[in-house]
Amino acid sequence: MKTTILAACATLLALTTPSQADCVINAKSKTTFTRIDSHTLLLQGGTGPDIIIKTFAFIMQSSSITVLKDDFCSFESEVLLVDGDVVDVNQVTKVD
Repeated sequence: MKTTILAACATLLALTTPSQADCVINAKSKTTFTRIDSHTLLLQGGTGPDIIIKTFAFIMQSSSITVLKDDFCSFESEVLLVDGDVVDVNQVTKVD
């Protein structure tokens, strides 16, 4: 009985929690990369809305950034090349 109630509560919580798994397209068209903090980039220009990308990798002000995938979602692997290292994305958000 206790397990059933716990499972029901967990399911309800999962269904009511907003998802943060945004997806973006045309990311390679972005022409400007702005470092917001040591783990966050703002991609601007090109087609579509601006994009905020968060990662566990360290991004320095002088980092060389290359977008490897044109279309991707949050928690995707091998999205960026930062100073020669392939980097995964933790969270991606479209800025309208």
